[in-house]
Amino acid sequence: MYQLTDQADIIKCTETGTFIPRGHWMWGGYQEWLMAGNVAQPAPPPYAVNSPEHQRVLRGHAWEWMLTHIQARGYDSIESCCSYINSSVQRFAQEAVAMVAWRDAVSIALQRMAIECTDGLQTWEQLKVLLPQPEAFEWPAADAAS
Repeated sequence: MYQLTDQADIIKCTETGTFIPRGHWMWGGYQEWLMAGNVAQPAPPPYAVNSPEHQRVLRGHAWEWMLTHIQARGYDSIESCCSYINSSVQRFAQEAVAMVAWRDAVSIALQRMAIECTDGLQTWEQLKVLLPQPEAFEWPAADAAS
């Protein structure tokens, strides 16, 4: 019956298409509807699904996901980890090989999905499970000897 918008003080009535600002006499009906245990639909994305902007947003989420993983292993950035590919320290070199392979696999999957414009694929959560997972790559144990 209601949908959130990109503005916290404006909701949309999905039955009428009316946008209702906080303070409007119809806002009370929305509040009562929420108090009855209902949940508003999420706000639509600010871009068209499968548009170049949508693809950039999804790619950004993928990059943040990979970055978070590699930072948990002690690196500042994906690039920093990848730069150890020729390291004389075996663990660093193995992590770099795994990161390069994972980064490449994710990039190829993102390109393929952008070309195919997979129907129904709108959110990062939907995309993430379809991408190559870090566990699929040969990461050395975090406590492996140098």
